[in-house]
Amino acid sequence: MRAPQSTTPERIVRFTVDMPESLHQQLSEAATRLKRKKKKAVVVRMALEQALKDLEEDAVVE
Repeated sequence: MRAPQSTTPERIVRFTVDMPESLHQQLSEAATRLKRKKKKAVVVRMALEQALKDLEEDAVVE
C-alpha cells in the first residue's frame, strides 16, 4: 500500500502506543518479512490506514 503522492508534504505528528511485548515482536517480524524490509512505523501506518478504511466501510453498510 502506498500513500498518495502530494505536492505539499503533510505535517507528521508523533503518536506513542503502548503494546504488549508479544505484539511488538509480531510487528518486528512482519516488518522484516515484507519483500523490501520496512520500518515498523511504516507497517503501523499501513495497518492503521487499512483498519480505518475497513471501519469506514463497515459504518456505511450499517
